[in-house]
Amino acid sequence: MILCNLHTHCHFCDGSGEPREYVEAAIEKGFKVLGFSSHAPIPFESEWNMAESRMDDYLRTVAALKEEYRGRIDIYTGLEIDYFEGDGRKVFIDYPVDYIIGSVHFFADISNRRYYSIDDTEAEFQKTLQVLFNGDIKRLVSSYYQQVAEMIKRHRPPIVGHLDVIKKNNGNGKYFSESETWYREWIDGVLDVIQSHGTIVEVNTGGISRGYIQEPYPSLWILKRCRQREIPVMITSDAHNPKHLDASFDLARSCLKEAGFNEQCILQANTWKRVAL
Repeated sequence: MILCNLHTHCHFCDGSGEPREYVEAAIEKGFKVLGFSSHAPIPFESEWNMAESRMDDYLRTVAALKEEYRGRIDIYTGLEIDYFEGDGRKVFIDYPVDYIIGSVHFFADISNRRYYSIDDTEAEFQKTLQVLFNGDIKRLVSSYYQQVAEMIKRHRPPIVGHLDVIKKNNGNGKYFSESETWYREWIDGVLDVIQSHGTIVEVNTGGISRGYIQEPYPSLWILKRCRQREIPVMITSDAHNPKHLDASFDLARSCLKEAGFNEQCILQANTWKRVAL
């Protein structure tokens, strides 16, 4: 399998380590392709998003590494961009990057410049559930998937990030069951949108390396539905530390094989390619 990872976070956002450390670790681990995908700026105070004032330095730093390591590893400049309802900015087209990961991490209260996270600690998840949805988990989950679908329709990001991250704090079905009909209907609806727009679903192992879950995003049954629709997939580790660049890649590959996949998408020589797993 050609080792490729397009979902990484270094010190420019909420990751640790210099970009060069990621490149050196990637080469040591045998990667052929490495992409940097710092969290793009948002119009709120945030602990994990890159400040707008750092964007130029980020772009210059990765561009310099591209040239320095040319011939040894393909390096790409990306961004993980947050989508939230009511955002009138043109962030999905404003930045001169090679690729974008579109993700939903929170619900926004734009008028008060606040956000409510669904991809954080359980305490923050509980706050979002109670404050915005009066404890109604079905409304929260449905709103999340509605935003994912809207993001894909409006902005057509090439990659959708951690599709079912809503399960992050749902260990042992604490809040909802993935087998419930309403939940599976939302998944099927979002997958229909993904299929019609040619979006790549990442198989993200970041929740495993950070100790939240025991399987990748998305769940195996969702991957099987992706395969039925011939939706392209890509293994990523959502690494926030160089040592996690290939974290649980073997497990992700096994899940894809079990779901019926024999190939994944990568970005190589500035071209999207399907390569053998």
